[in-house]
Amino acid sequence: MTPEELQIKKFELEQKIQLEELSLKKKELELKIQEQTSRRVFTPLVISIVGGLITIITGFILKYYDNVAVLRLEDKKFQSSLLLKATDAKTYDEFSDMLLALQENGLLSLDSAKIAKFRKKRFVAEKLNQSNPTNSETVALTSESDTVVDKSQIRGDVKPLPPKSGSSVNTADTFTWIIVAGGDTNLEAARFEQRKFLQKGFQSVRVWQRNNIYRTCVGQFATYSDAVNVLFDVKEKLNNSSYLVRLDKWCPHAEYDKVAKIYVCR
Repeated sequence: MTPEELQIKKFELEQKIQLEELSLKKKELELKIQEQTSRRVFTPLVISIVGGLITIITGFILKYYDNVAVLRLEDKKFQSSLLLKATDAKTYDEFSDMLLALQENGLLSLDSAKIAKFRKKRFVAEKLNQSNPTNSETVALTSESDTVVDKSQIRGDVKPLPPKSGSSVNTADTFTWIIVAGGDTNLEAARFEQRKFLQKGFQSVRVWQRNNIYRTCVGQFATYSDAVNVLFDVKEKLNNSSYLVRLDKWCPHAEYDKVAKIYVCR
């Protein structure tokens, strides 16, 4: 290598070293600038201001949730007072109408299932507190709205045996209650009602012919209490004009028509 080439090589190396030194100095300068900026931003004054703002915002948030909790508590108290007011109603009809009106107007936030539960409880209690139902031929009951049938109350396993001609359905010391849920002038219409009732989830749906009217009846209950519980569901889901009858008084002499598969009151 000639002396001239050595000089050129030396010059190139010196230039490279100088460029690297300049690059390092530039990075050092940038770091110092960042450090100075951080010091200016995070001064004690700025930190105290930020801390104060955080405290204020936290206070607002806590106050908001406290207010929400208070409002919810007051709303529950208000709804409880409305429910207590409704319980002062003299009859089930007044009680039921009041609850439904409060719900429709948004004054009660209870769902329909809970409203129906309250109404059913009042319905059953009122009917059980009435005079002894065994002394009356029929027991008319009222109701309205929509609920689920309590199938456990329906005595689907009880099927009346076809009585002999002239014999009574009940013995003297037992009573059977059924729910009359429909009435038609022809058997075909009664059959249609029977199928509809079965599709709604009811069991023991039978057709009885009485006074030339085909009655679609639901259930067969050994106690008045069981019958009243299911009556509410029948009135809600099938026919609001449904009513209870004591079978030995409503149809003291019944015969089973094997051809038409209905019970005929003689």
